[in-house]
Amino acid sequence: MDSIRNFLQSWPGRIFLMLCLSPLVILGLESYFTGSANANDVAKVGDQTISRAEYQDAINNRRNELIKNRVDASAINSQALNREVLKSLINRALLRNQSDQLGMHVSDKVINDLLLQDAQFLDSNGKFSNERFASSLQQQGMTKDQLFDQYRQQLNLMQLYASVAQTALYPEAEINDLLALQLETRDVWVYRLPWEQFKDKVSVSDKEVADYYNEHKNAFNSKAMVDLSYIQLDPAKVAVDKVTEEDIQTQYNAFKAKFVGNTNQKLSQILVTGDNAQQTIQQIEKRLKQGESFAALAKEFSKDPISAAKGGDIGTFNADAFGADGAKVAKAIEGLSKGQISAPVKTSFGYQLFKVTETSGDSVPSLDSIRQQLVAQATRQKREQLIADKITRINEMAIDGVSIEDIAQQEQLTVQKIKDYTKKDNTSILSQPAVIEAAFDNFALQDESVSPSIKVNNGTVWVQSSNYRPIKPLTLQQATAIIKDLIVKQKASEQALAAAKNIGKTVNEKGMQSVQVNFQSLGNINRRNPYLSTDEQAIAFSKDSPNGTRIALTAKTKEGATVLVVGPITKGSMKDIPAAELSQAMFDMKSVRGQEYFRDYLEYLKAATKIEENDAIIKEVGGV
Repeated sequence: MDSIRNFLQSWPGRIFLMLCLSPLVILGLESYFTGSANANDVAKVGDQTISRAEYQDAINNRRNELIKNRVDASAINSQALNREVLKSLINRALLRNQSDQLGMHVSDKVINDLLLQDAQFLDSNGKFSNERFASSLQQQGMTKDQLFDQYRQQLNLMQLYASVAQTALYPEAEINDLLALQLETRDVWVYRLPWEQFKDKVSVSDKEVADYYNEHKNAFNSKAMVDLSYIQLDPAKVAVDKVTEEDIQTQYNAFKAKFVGNTNQKLSQILVTGDNAQQTIQQIEKRLKQGESFAALAKEFSKDPISAAKGGDIGTFNADAFGADGAKVAKAIEGLSKGQISAPVKTSFGYQLFKVTETSGDSVPSLDSIRQQLVAQATRQKREQLIADKITRINEMAIDGVSIEDIAQQEQLTVQKIKDYTKKDNTSILSQPAVIEAAFDNFALQDESVSPSIKVNNGTVWVQSSNYRPIKPLTLQQATAIIKDLIVKQKASEQALAAAKNIGKTVNEKGMQSVQVNFQSLGNINRRNPYLSTDEQAIAFSKDSPNGTRIALTAKTKEGATVLVVGPITKGSMKDIPAAELSQAMFDMKSVRGQEYFRDYLEYLKAATKIEENDAIIKEVGGV
């Protein structure tokens, strides 16, 4: 079944999953927004507008998402990201506009039912918690009405997507035929002829170069480039003062304050609510100090019926169960040993008292036992502080227009240089998109100023560009070497293909043993064998071999040419596919077709909707 899995895994390249079109992104919950068109809007899409703030927030959210997924900030191409985000917002606006025109509506009851099942709003007993719901709204800075509007809009768009995607038809017979092809296998031997083997056998005349230049003149341009000076701050090379005993003690105190180890505390609680809750909890606290039973008072006074019935027992402490009050409760019971009772705690539930009924776990390790760890932590913090201070100083000097040489001298760094630093096809040590963007910033090129700090894998860099050379057409003389290489490869590839065809002809007439080449056996493979290039995959199953014999097939490739010797095709049987996998494959392939339909639908909406983009604001916010 690996052939089926590999086949399905190849579909994402055809599936409509780019950020600007993917339903999961288009329909993903975004920040609440309102407003009408004005000069500060990024775009107007039919009756919908995209505000400056919405665009900026979407850019920031997307960048943060990439960084959270451990994408290096210097590897993010800001302009590409911003274009992607803008396209996504326009597509979303198209769908909002269409949803409104179709009069799509979701009732409050439907939204209520969804919220009641949302895990983030459920308490430890799986029940909807008003406290958690209120806390979530507070954290997001939203009202209940705003949240409902957001959900309603979201569900409208999901309905619209479903109504389009589910109209897609993918006949079962067609799916069966396609899957059957993926189950086909055959024995394959491969022999490759790289074009480089033939380059010494070809020559290129001056006339050929001139003719090629005249025919493709517009294709030959210089690369935009600068001479780049840069300084680099390597954290490993920052000298740090020796750690003192005072530093170690400070680290140990911080360690003790945060230490939890494997410690667990089991708790009982008394919860009091109502207008007189504070006075009641104080009276209960007084009676507890006089020796009365916590369990008995919990059964008498606690307003949590589940724990009250058990003498207040709520099990092992879990801060998440208390929502936004988790940290407050944790502080109240911090350091309490078995049998001790906390002071009254005011939470969003009411007033609460907690008794530690059981503790378990490790004790705080001694300072000497973790001295090495404390020294390393202190050293790391000292280094981080020194680096932060140095970055701040250098950034301030860069803003003030200080040259990179003067900055380097003052901060005891070395200026390094890269000549002919290119904007495209950059393979230098500083090829990160963020560095290229800074090096070719229009203002930086005009002023030859030092960039702000840029984080790279091995530290932080600052760059200064000089001697900017913009793109311009190459002369025949400048393009001659490039053209010669192109023609040499073209001619050598043709010779490689001719040699491959001769080998293939001999194999077909006399068999593999008649040629003096070493074929590599790939064994019995399917159509998507990873050891074959795209060009080779295109011919591997293009022709069946007659009477169970082997035949040779040839193909021109990017690397030169290839001879494939192939055995007879073994047909796959749909009976070999488990019913569950076949059903999943059919569902996935129909989903692919549905996403293709949805893409076409979006293109239709674009053509039918007036879209006005505010280029000035777009460029100012996102540099698109």
